[in-house]
Amino acid sequence: MKLTFSSEKNATVMKICGEIDHRYAIQIRNEADKKIVTYPDKKFVIDLSEVSFMDSSGIGVIIGRYKLIKSFGGEIAISGVNSAVGKILEMSGIKKIIPLFDTVEDAVNN
Repeated sequence: MKLTFSSEKNATVMKICGEIDHRYAIQIRNEADKKIVTYPDKKFVIDLSEVSFMDSSGIGVIIGRYKLIKSFGGEIAISGVNSAVGKILEMSGIKKIIPLFDTVEDAVNN
């Protein structure tokens, strides 16, 4: 698993590469929270374009960041979801509360 952060306009983009499972969920959560609290941009985008697998731990990571961003008055979006991860997001109900976009650029601009 590899985690990188970048800035796009007024948004922070967190790109996750590899798998999101119980082994990596704590690391992702801790690094994301540090970034969110230190640089509370109005928008936070989670780029899943290079995620090959995600289990329920990944759902927990996303929901936790959603709540944290909302507490700062910000917005969160998800981009680059493949079909396997999309099914997980659909079953969990995340698609009903967090907008999904094809690209980071679309997520940042909407």
